[in-house]
Order: sequence, then structure tokens, then C-alpha cells
Amino acid sequence: MEKFYQTERLTEVICLKSRLFWTRSTTFFDQERNAMEPMRFKFKYLNEQGQETGFFSRKGHFDGHTLVLDTTEIPASDIYEVDHRGNRMVLVEARDEQHPTTIVFAVNSGSVPDLKQALGVARSAAAAARRKQQLTEQGLGNTFHEVVCPHCSATNDLTGFRDSPQISCQFCHAVATVAGAPEEEKHYRLCDECGMYSKPRQFTVFYFYFLLVVYGWSSRQTWRCPGCMRGEAWKMLFGNLIFVLGVPVAIIQLIRAYGGTDLSSMYKGLDGANLKARSGRMEAAIVDYRRILERQPESAGVKYNIGLAFAQQNELQAAAKTLEAALNDCANYQPAANLLAHCYAQLGEDEKLADLRAEWGAEGDDVQEDTVDLLEEEQ
Repeated sequence: MEKFYQTERLTEVICLKSRLFWTRSTTFFDQERNAMEPMRFKFKYLNEQGQETGFFSRKGHFDGHTLVLDTTEIPASDIYEVDHRGNRMVLVEARDEQHPTTIVFAVNSGSVPDLKQALGVARSAAAAARRKQQLTEQGLGNTFHEVVCPHCSATNDLTGFRDSPQISCQFCHAVATVAGAPEEEKHYRLCDECGMYSKPRQFTVFYFYFLLVVYGWSSRQTWRCPGCMRGEAWKMLFGNLIFVLGVPVAIIQLIRAYGGTDLSSMYKGLDGANLKARSGRMEAAIVDYRRILERQPESAGVKYNIGLAFAQQNELQAAAKTLEAALNDCANYQPAANLLAHCYAQLGEDEKLADLRAEWGAEGDDVQEDTVDLLEEEQ
């Protein structure tokens, strides 16, 4: 996590999770989108250490069709993936699909969430139009199915997936309820640290040191759920005690870690349930999860957490059953599909595994890869 909040891992994950199709087309999108007022911002590129380069900020803008970074123009249709942490953005450009280019920069002036959302709307519309044209040329245009995310307005291609009450938006990464989506739902996603469905937030790691005539400090920012904040916050407190000056920051982070749980949210008790599940206290965790599901019965993210906890305890039958329920809630939720494929493979459920891979198309052969890594990290 020393380089731009695990930039390399973030790039790998977003590339694995994207389900965009790169068949080129010249008769979509630009003619259909209405002109928008350009979004202007200032930015600096980041080096391999995640540090800003150059003294002066560069100018950028996005007009709904083309992203301009200084003198570089990138059509929205060529953007493979975008994500951000704070004011840092990582963008994968794939004009040449065999050699994608990763661009990392810090936005110093302008709204990063708004820019990411606008890019998502534009590139999702382009990808959906490409897919629809591709299917039409194959005589399968009537099979095309799209759903607009209620949180970010991006167009999600759900061709081949069964209907479900929730969708996993590939652009804002929310698990969104299609009808009557709660506003706070958009803030929940997988934690970068533990991989569980939660409400991650920015967390500052700060240490101060003083050695005779030499003094200094180190600081970095990560995004993690309150449960993952706690251990690091305690380490910060004890690590800064001897030098005092870093203690206030550590105390603030401790307060955020323990007081940041969503006591009145739609997923009240989720942080506590996740902590119990991660520590192997499954019976207590299940009691908490059931309370949440009584209030929110259609919740693929919560059911994914239960399945992940069972899988980490090697209770694969229970994990598979729960993950099947998660996919009934959200048919295109790839974390659940990845883990379910792993469970089927370990249980010898070859027919079920083949059906799952068929629903996910060509990606089915490698859906287990990142899930196996996650399970190994927890063991």
C-alpha cells in the first residue's frame, strides 16, 4: 500500500472485473449524445511512488465525448475503466486492446466524483451501443438487455443475465436496488483491506518521530471499513505515544473507527457482524446478519459476506447455498460469482460450475482467480 493506495492492485482488480466488449463501431454514441457543458479541472500526473510530478498543475476537461488531459485527447469510448481514491484517479485506456495504458493523476481543482460519474455515463453508453450493434449484426439484437444504474446513471449491459431486484454497477461499483434504491446504498462496496461488503471511508495513517536533532513524520491515506480501521488505529496510538505529537491524530482515527459504525443506517450492525465473521465467531455473526436481512431481505452484498465467511471456515456447502441466494438478489454480482465458482470447483459440482460459467460467458474460465487469492490471504 506504499504506492498510490495499492495502484497496481487496483488496476489489476478493475481490469478483471470489467465486462466491456471492445468490438469497434463507428456509428454510435457521438451522434446520439447531447452536448454538455465541459467539466474543467486541474491535475498533476503521479509517478510510480504515487507522488505528484511537476510544479504547476495542468489543465483538463471533459465534454461528454472526449477527455482532455493537457494535450492528450482520450475518447470516452476508449476508456476501459476509471476509479478513484480521494483526489487520485486511475484510468485505463484501451485504444489498442492488446496494450492498455494506465494513467494515474491527482485532481487538484474540480470534483473527482462528478468527473468519474460523467466518464462512467459516457463510456457505459458507448460500450452498450457497441454491444447492441454487435448482437444486431449477429441477428440477436432482441437479446440485448441494459439497465441504468439508479445511483450514477451509467448504462449496464446485462445481456445474458436473468432479471434480479439488484444490479452490480460496473461503473460506480455499487450494488444498486433497481426499484426504489435507497440513497445511502451507493456508499457501500467491498473494503480494500478485508474484501467484505461494507461502507469504506478514508483513513489517515500518521506517525511522528523525534530522534535527538532529527525529527519527521510519515503519512498516507487508505480506504477501509471501520472494522479494518481499528487495528491500525491502535497501532498508531501506541506507535506515537513516545513522541506525543502523533497521538491526537491516532485518537481521532480511533474515534472514527469505533464511532463510525452505521448505528441508524439501512445496514445497522454490519460492521460488528463482519468483525465476528472474520474472527471465526460464525454463530454470533449469523445472528447479526439475520437481523440485517430481516430489514433488508434483498441484499446481495450482505449475503456475499456470509458466503465469504463460510468459505474461509471451509464450510463450502453452506457458502455455496448463501452465494446462490446472493446471485438471486443480484445476478451480475461478480464477487459472489467468483466465490461460488471456487466453491463448486472444490465440491466437484461440475454441472453447476458449467452453468455458472455459461451465464458469465468467456470470463467463466478465470472467475475464480482473484477469489482464491482472497481466501489464501485470510488463511
